[in-house]
Amino acid sequence: MVNIMESSEIINRIWHEIKMLPSKKLEIALDFIEDLKISDEAETVALLNEPGLLEEYRLAEDDIQSGDTVSWTDIRRDV
Repeated sequence: MVNIMESSEIINRIWHEIKMLPSKKLEIALDFIEDLKISDEAETVALLNEPGLLEEYRLAEDDIQSGDTVSWTDIRRDV
């Protein structure tokens, strides 16, 4: 069984670890977190600017609503 932590538990663990870091490492941690935020935003913007993506997404939603889908077991590959 996969252990999936709730956001609040993750935040508490991060906060606990951060409190023990020296100033220089706190600066590095902050830079890393800011980079994570920027890359997520940049990736989202890139996807939203992809020609036809939103239309394809809407069509896929329609297919799901109408049941016009294929079971993953029918298309999976044994690896």
